[in-house]
Amino acid sequence: MIPSTAAASSALGAYEPSLDGMRGVCIAAVVVYHACAVSDLNGWVRGGFIGVSVFFTLSGFLIASLLLREISSSETIDLMSFWARRIRRLWPASLVVVLAVVTLSTFDTLAIRASDALAATWSFTNWHVIVSGQQRLLQTIVGPLGPTWSLAVEEQFYLVLALLLALAARCERPQRVLLIVAGVGIVVPLALSNLTTDWQPALEFHTVLRMPELFTGVVLAVWHRQGQQPRQLVGRIGGDIAAAVGLVVLLALFAFADYSPPWLLRGGYTLVAAVSALTIAGLLQHGHLAAILSWAPLRSLGTISYSLYLVHWPVMSVLTSGRAGLDGVPFAAIIVTVSVATAIVLHRFVERPIRRMRATPVATLLVGGLAGVLLTVLSLVVL
Repeated sequence: MIPSTAAASSALGAYEPSLDGMRGVCIAAVVVYHACAVSDLNGWVRGGFIGVSVFFTLSGFLIASLLLREISSSETIDLMSFWARRIRRLWPASLVVVLAVVTLSTFDTLAIRASDALAATWSFTNWHVIVSGQQRLLQTIVGPLGPTWSLAVEEQFYLVLALLLALAARCERPQRVLLIVAGVGIVVPLALSNLTTDWQPALEFHTVLRMPELFTGVVLAVWHRQGQQPRQLVGRIGGDIAAAVGLVVLLALFAFADYSPPWLLRGGYTLVAAVSALTIAGLLQHGHLAAILSWAPLRSLGTISYSLYLVHWPVMSVLTSGRAGLDGVPFAAIIVTVSVATAIVLHRFVERPIRRMRATPVATLLVGGLAGVLLTVLSLVVL
């Protein structure tokens, strides 16, 4: 999950406020879904978890756009600079949250294992969930650091995509190579997900099997790089229609889709990715719906979406129904309010300042690695 569209505006050459608005809608769906789940409001926003799938496609689109823009300007990919930027944008807020969770665990406020903290620190929570087995699954995935599984999938994807594009940049037509790779990255995992008889967590959290959602965003990025051709083909009216259809479908999924793994894990998430791509493509035509999604409150929520995603489950783990003495709608409202307030603080004082700091790639990688090592040692000592 790229921290915000504003932070990634260089990927598209200009800031796209409607995409931040779209992020705002998706993070609201995810947070409200989880808040309802712990407030005995299970019939509300039943499909809010699908917001994570939308984030996958949006992140694939933005990161591919960023890398394609770099190839266009320099005919190569500076891998060290790319990875340093990812660390500077993603790790500070993430490590602060892990540190906070580890600290609270020493006071018995939260209960996590050292392996949970290590997986979140080094971005392999999804694999940690898979190998933990069915008995440990719920404890891991609904723990305060459980949601970092999706961030791990994205960061692993960034690593692979950057390497692939660095190689593709040496070819005469890197965009065509990328389209072929993306096609393979969509079709092969989709086929595997329908052929495998593996247990559900492997299908849900496996990096390769979630690649279709991310690579769908990559395909959209290549299409968008064609310049005026997509705009002439679609136009503002067509963009409004595409965005409206896509958004209505997504909102319906957020509201009514049950967590029914068979259809989702065997092609359903890829269909969601296609709808997400349709919505993004429509919004990029800057029509009326794009203006509506550029509404300041939605944009603001989208701007803090990364921090909000990181903090909302730890907040729910600390602020339990028993401790609050509440349940139902009042409790869900308190959870959402506290989560948003905490996310604003994290974004304002950690995520944004460090993202704006100037540092060489080597210094960024060294400091980030050292911070990860220190947090690892602390986790092993106190947990």
